[in-house]
Amino acid sequence: MCVPHTFGRQVAVVLTAAIMLCLATQQSLGEIDYLVPKDPPKSHYIIDASFDIESGTLEGSEKIIFTNNSPRPLQVLALSWSISEDSALEITAAGAAPVLLNAENGVPTTSPLFYRLPQPVAPGDKAELQVNFRCDWKIPKDETEIITSGWWFPRLWWDGLPFHDYFKVKLDVPEGWTLALSGRLNPETGYYESESGRTCGFYLGKGMKTLSREVEGVLITSLFRETEERAATVCFETAVDAVSFYKNWLGFYPFRFLWIVPGVPGMAMGGYPVATGIVVIHGLNVFEKRNLLHWQWITAHEIGHQYWGEWVLDPDDPAWLWIGMGIYTDREYVRARGLSPERHEGLMNGFRKGVMEHNDTTMDIPPAQADRIDYDWNNVTVHGKGFSVISALDAALGSETFVQIYRRCLSEYGGGRLGWREFRRVCEEESGENLSWFFEQWVRSGKFLSCKIESQECVKEGDRFITTIIVENALETISMPVAVKAVFEDGSEQVKRTLRGFERNVLSFESNSMLKQAILEPEHNLPNIESPPSRTAEEIDSILRGMAWTGTGEKALEVFLLACEMELTNARSLYKLGLLLFDGEYYTESFESFSKIPELETSESRIFAAFAWMGHLKDLLGERDKALEFYKKALEHDKGDSMQHSQYGITIDRAWLEERLRTPFTREE
Repeated sequence: MCVPHTFGRQVAVVLTAAIMLCLATQQSLGEIDYLVPKDPPKSHYIIDASFDIESGTLEGSEKIIFTNNSPRPLQVLALSWSISEDSALEITAAGAAPVLLNAENGVPTTSPLFYRLPQPVAPGDKAELQVNFRCDWKIPKDETEIITSGWWFPRLWWDGLPFHDYFKVKLDVPEGWTLALSGRLNPETGYYESESGRTCGFYLGKGMKTLSREVEGVLITSLFRETEERAATVCFETAVDAVSFYKNWLGFYPFRFLWIVPGVPGMAMGGYPVATGIVVIHGLNVFEKRNLLHWQWITAHEIGHQYWGEWVLDPDDPAWLWIGMGIYTDREYVRARGLSPERHEGLMNGFRKGVMEHNDTTMDIPPAQADRIDYDWNNVTVHGKGFSVISALDAALGSETFVQIYRRCLSEYGGGRLGWREFRRVCEEESGENLSWFFEQWVRSGKFLSCKIESQECVKEGDRFITTIIVENALETISMPVAVKAVFEDGSEQVKRTLRGFERNVLSFESNSMLKQAILEPEHNLPNIESPPSRTAEEIDSILRGMAWTGTGEKALEVFLLACEMELTNARSLYKLGLLLFDGEYYTESFESFSKIPELETSESRIFAAFAWMGHLKDLLGERDKALEFYKKALEHDKGDSMQHSQYGITIDRAWLEERLRTPFTREE
């Protein structure tokens, strides 16, 4: 399919007469299996095409060569291409035309197109398709640039999976237009070549200037207009430096080429990786609207996504992993060059803002659920939290271990797909640690990190000073190791980490001088929220549902205080809260929880049990007369039901209450 102007828009194609004749003998798709190998074969595309911009016609021919790497024969192939009156397609395999399978009433349907080959491709055998294609583009006469995401030619489709192919492309364009294409030009053949790429896109610009330089085997080229020269020069020089840094830090750069092309004029809002080896930077003509850091950061950022997104592919949707890993790449560049961390702090702040607005930032959700989210999911969760998760993992495991993980993923998954579960496996193998605690909290829940220094004290003992710093976690928030730096008056410093699993950590430091300052999370690697948002009634209900029925009294007291602020109205939650407070021997608070149930609950059985517990609690508080009143009220609501509490071996029914009228309730019951 041809994709002029806009990223990913499909322009349809039509079959020529040769293919239309085959439709009469087509078989339904259900008669022959469409098989996708676990790892789709890397295909070779050799494309010769020309673009007539005056008529808006792109036409060409291509060879598609691949080897069946699966253990089963392949006879049905799919092409990413669609059909309309504006284009044409001819395809042959082994000298014969394949049969199009998904046509209705002789009219081909939209992409992908499924074809039955004349002969199946046996395991280990090579297949070659010859394809001629043409499509008409609706190009305005005053158009000065054309950009594609890489889907301008027929390409094998493997069930929507991302994969790498080899491309050798010659695209003729009119005089006066400058071409950027996903490949490096071989001057001897005139073909642009890419040994391994996710896509093969192109950019065409009219009246462009260029800057070009080879850096350690990577040819970097920037295209820009005269009005864009200042910003383009900064981006180009940053790219030269960033590629050199990345190559030395990581040991390689994934492609032998990098193109930087202009995006939307007048809006310096960022950029995006349009295709393998081609990055777009917006607003180059308004250089003065953003500070120097913006142009440096956005360039390093988009180049980082050549490693993550173009080199290592992410099969997950939402694809937060490649976003987060890509941002980590440019963060290391920014730190190495001593640039301001404001961009990365801004990303974390976006996540923090989403938390404060009570958005559910759970990351491991199906795409259908993501489609129903009504907040800025992309910026808050995919980018803000995606980067925060990677940064938090780096902090938890230590940078030395995390960089080993990072490099291993690039090495093992280059050209392949790395989802977050595979990523977790690599992290556990490299660290030697079970990381369920990390991924369950950060990825599979909407929890957030909220801890603060509750107190700090320094006292002199002999000729030494003993400092005690207490760090507390907010209720039901992420528990993980957090660094605390103690700075002393003589200029010395010490760093210790809290232990995960503890809501309250007491850290002790011994020094030669008084404490000057205590700093929580000094490296700013974590999106900590010291003052968490107030909890909604729904969040309190959720917290209570996850709490154990015994041994959680202190936490229940915290929940009780929150419930009082929010006027909790869920009778089922109040009943459980009352039981948890009873278990923790907070009898007054337990009574208050149960006392709200009769006015909220419509179930006679729960009202019956709530009055019974109110009687129990008054007995425990030494108020026998009031206890008897509540037992009698409970009996008024008795409908013959019972309420069993197996954790205490108690069954509340009429017989139980009649016994309570004779004998006060005690904990020994």
